[in-house]
Amino acid sequence: MTREDSVAAGSFSGVLGRHLRARFFAGHLADALVVVTLCVVVVAVTRPAVVTGWLDVASSTSVLTLVAAAVGSAAAIVALVTGRLSGDPRPSWFGAALLLYGVVVLPLSALVVQGQPAGVSRLAVLSMLAVGMCILIAALRPPARLGAWGGWALFVVAMALGGVVALQEETPFSTVLATSPLPSILIQAGWSAVAVLFLFDGYRRQSRVRSRLGLGLLVIAVSQLYRAVVPSEPVTGLVYPSLRILGMAVVLSALLSMALRAVTRLQDEYDRLQETLGDATRLLERAAGQAAERDHELRNGLAGLAGAAYLLSHTDGDDRTDQLREAVLSELGRLRVMLESPVLATGGPAEEPDPLVDERDAALLDLGPAFAPVTPAPLAANGHVHGVGPVLHQLVDLRADQQGITLRVDDGLPAVAAPESVTRQVVTNLLANCARHAPGASVTVRGRDADVPGFVAVEVRDTGPGLPGGQDTMVIRRGVHDESAGGSGLGLHISARLAHEHGGDLVLHTAHDPLGCLAVLTLPVAH
Repeated sequence: MTREDSVAAGSFSGVLGRHLRARFFAGHLADALVVVTLCVVVVAVTRPAVVTGWLDVASSTSVLTLVAAAVGSAAAIVALVTGRLSGDPRPSWFGAALLLYGVVVLPLSALVVQGQPAGVSRLAVLSMLAVGMCILIAALRPPARLGAWGGWALFVVAMALGGVVALQEETPFSTVLATSPLPSILIQAGWSAVAVLFLFDGYRRQSRVRSRLGLGLLVIAVSQLYRAVVPSEPVTGLVYPSLRILGMAVVLSALLSMALRAVTRLQDEYDRLQETLGDATRLLERAAGQAAERDHELRNGLAGLAGAAYLLSHTDGDDRTDQLREAVLSELGRLRVMLESPVLATGGPAEEPDPLVDERDAALLDLGPAFAPVTPAPLAANGHVHGVGPVLHQLVDLRADQQGITLRVDDGLPAVAAPESVTRQVVTNLLANCARHAPGASVTVRGRDADVPGFVAVEVRDTGPGLPGGQDTMVIRRGVHDESAGGSGLGLHISARLAHEHGGDLVLHTAHDPLGCLAVLTLPVAH
């Protein structure tokens, strides 16, 4: 970015900032004018000259106080919901203070304390008002450790404090406090200061909603202060309870605006999530289409392989041809089992049919009993026992022309308690990894008794560079592979999972003298 571009961007940002500030102050001024106008109207229609003789001021005051309590309770509920929607703890703290004021303090003032000369009950109300003021102050910047529920903990503290004070014996000191307006004036002045703090917070954040909260709190505080300064006689009319309702309504409107913004933001996030899911769905559909094309080509390749096996079965040849025939037919049998049920191919229970399995694919490789291997591995009744020697011979014979593989199988090696397809799939993956990561290197396959009694070990060792990064042992995880050599990292993960599912293990080491990679598959001996 050139210097001229930076200057232009800075100028634009400055103009935009001034425009936003001017818009905020204009909106806040409009809110303030509306609230002041409503206050003037309320005072005009509820002053003593208007209501005296028309209404019972005492009973009307109690009714209006309960209405204010109901509006405050609704505002508290909206604040709690807003806090949950937005994840901001401040509305929750604000709601706790409103609920304390609306549900506890106001009904007590209207129904219990009103007209009682005792000072203890008034002190209980004033103590709860003081705690509510503290909650409002903390709502400006709640402590992170207390989270969204800290305000409600202080709500409980206020209730307990009010109850303790109310249970105290009447004393001359409490009587003096009850007859003096000074404690009430101090607390209401504190509420007014808190309301001003909310106004300044709205100015600082340039948030009309927060400044509107400050306006509503200021109207409530002024009405309470008006009541404390002017004796609660009929000469005051219904000014202070009506102003209190107006303040609660302003607070409720501000909280509803906050809730609407939170819901709108959640809707926008939901829409963006739906767009992301739509993009992911399209990518999956594209991947599924590509997989279907590859699957189609795989079927064609398997069909050709099946035809070659058929021709090989009808050709008179030497021992090498018979060995190739045995190896090809065994591999076709393994693929047929996998196509019939991938669950069965891993040795697990076939609980539900796989919707992706097409029985025609398995039938494609079913050449009938006439083309079964001549020397099948011994199988138990459940088909989960086999000897690894014949399997290793067939796999090595099938790749003898492509890889230099040396095979050694110890005599008298016991059968293992696992399906033959497990050994075939794991060893096939290991030989494929040797060809990919160590092309041209010599490979040794050995079947032996494992170091741990009761297990058979199959070793596949090459003379390549060893494990990547000079590791002595590699932890097999899904998708972990050498980027330079290609592959997906799934073959080893699947092989290790197959071994674990049948009580065995698969580990990879870096071999020395000569350098290379050593993979050891262990499977339990059949009993």
